[in-house]
Amino acid sequence: MTEPEPLPVDAASAGPGSAPEIEPAAGDPELAALVASGSADRPATPKRRRRFLVRFGVSFALGVLLASGVGVGVLYAWGQQYDGRVLPGVHVGSTQLGGLTREEAEATIASAYGWVGSGRITLTAPDGEVTTVPYADIHRRVDAPALLDAAFAAGRQGEPLADLIGAPRAALHGVTLDSAITYDREALAAVVDTLAAAIDRTPGDATVSAASGGTFTVSPARTGRAVDKIVLLAALDQQLTAQGTPASIAVDVPISTVAPAVDTASAEAAKAAADRMAADLVIHRGDEHWTIARASLAPLISFSTAAGRITPVLDQSGLDPILTTLTKKVNQTAQDAGLKLVDGHIVATTGSREGRTLNADAMKAVILGEMGARQAGVVAAPVEATVKAVDPKMTSAEAKAFAGKMRVISSFSVYYFVIVNNHFGGNIEAPATKINGTVVPPGGIFDFWKVVGDLRKLPGTGPGNAIEGGKITVTGAFGGGICTTSTTLFNAAFRAGMVPIARQNHNEFINRYPPGLDATVWIVGGTKQTMSFRNDTDYPILIQRTIRNDGSRRWITFKIWSVPNGRTYKITDRVIQYGPRAIDTTVKDPTKPVGYVFRNNAPADGAKVWVTVSIYDHGKLHWRKRYFSNYPAVNGVTVVGTGA
Repeated sequence: MTEPEPLPVDAASAGPGSAPEIEPAAGDPELAALVASGSADRPATPKRRRRFLVRFGVSFALGVLLASGVGVGVLYAWGQQYDGRVLPGVHVGSTQLGGLTREEAEATIASAYGWVGSGRITLTAPDGEVTTVPYADIHRRVDAPALLDAAFAAGRQGEPLADLIGAPRAALHGVTLDSAITYDREALAAVVDTLAAAIDRTPGDATVSAASGGTFTVSPARTGRAVDKIVLLAALDQQLTAQGTPASIAVDVPISTVAPAVDTASAEAAKAAADRMAADLVIHRGDEHWTIARASLAPLISFSTAAGRITPVLDQSGLDPILTTLTKKVNQTAQDAGLKLVDGHIVATTGSREGRTLNADAMKAVILGEMGARQAGVVAAPVEATVKAVDPKMTSAEAKAFAGKMRVISSFSVYYFVIVNNHFGGNIEAPATKINGTVVPPGGIFDFWKVVGDLRKLPGTGPGNAIEGGKITVTGAFGGGICTTSTTLFNAAFRAGMVPIARQNHNEFINRYPPGLDATVWIVGGTKQTMSFRNDTDYPILIQRTIRNDGSRRWITFKIWSVPNGRTYKITDRVIQYGPRAIDTTVKDPTKPVGYVFRNNAPADGAKVWVTVSIYDHGKLHWRKRYFSNYPAVNGVTVVGTGA
């Protein structure tokens, strides 16, 4: 072990109050040379001076330390007497708290600042209403706990050495604390909330509603207001926490304007748009027009509100019943111009009109387009009806042009007897009269039953002859004998160049008719046999009928009037093959008295007939058909009464 290096002589032998000499570091050559030379080699005067200075410095340091120790002790003893008390020199405003315990200081603060809770706040609303709030209601007071904490912390920093210095300094210079004033902020906020509930006014949005007579009315918007609670509370807080606040605070309640979400201008604009949409909607087709009135459109309009804007809304489904009614008004069948025989010549009479069918879906789209345009600000305008049109086969202009040129171009006659079998001529003449004057336009079709209609509604018709299974019954069918009318017209028609369509022979070979060119008509239940032909010429025809008496019989004649059309006809290659022979029979009728004899019908032999009809147009074959007719034999019948 290395033994400790001995202290230098001066250092070891130095007495109290003398400072030891410090050996210089080995790294300092000059200081090392001075130490190594020893005292014998040193000059006497410098050595004494250096020792004096060293001893003086050490003595001075020891004196300071001794004085400091005494001072610290004194300060410590002084500080101990204020343990648990406010240090001297600490006061709140002008109120001294030095030397007081916490309880004493609290009582002193309460006594000195009791006036803080005495006073009131006066709040004036925009309409002049005044609300008074006593300070006591919001518990305005000095914040004693905070002040006491600050007072006891004054001059004390929590560190012993720092406290030895800070405490006397606080006592010498004094510490003044501001009086911290506080209040119950939640209570004040509740007061302001109650005040706001009474003052605030909810804004009212403008609206548009339906009124009477298909009109609309606007309810204007109403501006709202609201207490600016944040601003009010901040202003009150600034005064309530200030030391110099007077006993009475007067504040005007700050108000913010609250605008409605929908203003009156938007409502007026929506009403204007709705008025345009509800205006009478005129739909036209040429010179004709139909109106959908405001009273029908206005109920379909409602109003929606979004993003502060009112918009009129059309109930599109509500247009459907309106379109149903409109369809009935717009739809019509085509009507050909009329012609009439007057004093032996043809004149134009009734005017023509188009046929049309409203396209409801397309019409709805057009109406919706018009409504959208009106809503956007476009002035209301008529819209075109969307129809499928059918032109008349003969216009008024054409009828006038044809009338003066029309002549009788064909004629055909058949005789008949006025007997019970044809209801005394009524079943022949009544339908002929209904047909009289019928006009078939170019391209038109004549259909016997479509023109005659319900036979029972024609005056003079009744029960008549019916042929069934080779037998004839006198009153077997209503309208019996009508085939004379259809046969006569059939022959007149093809002779005028009309093209036959429907034709059927009778069940009896009747020698009054041209063989193989008769045309029966009948209706049994829902089944019809008609006679029809087509006018495929460029000119209309008019059908004229005449009835002429000729002794015991009458003649029915049909004449076809038209502009000479260049049509001719030929009947060729007629072949008649007679078939079964008919016999004469007697039928006894007990419902008739003895002596009653009635010849119901003569016997008619059966036959088969072939005949060709050809129609030429300006000499060229236009139409041809070979008809075959099979006629069964029909026995003659004589009715004899056997009753009483």
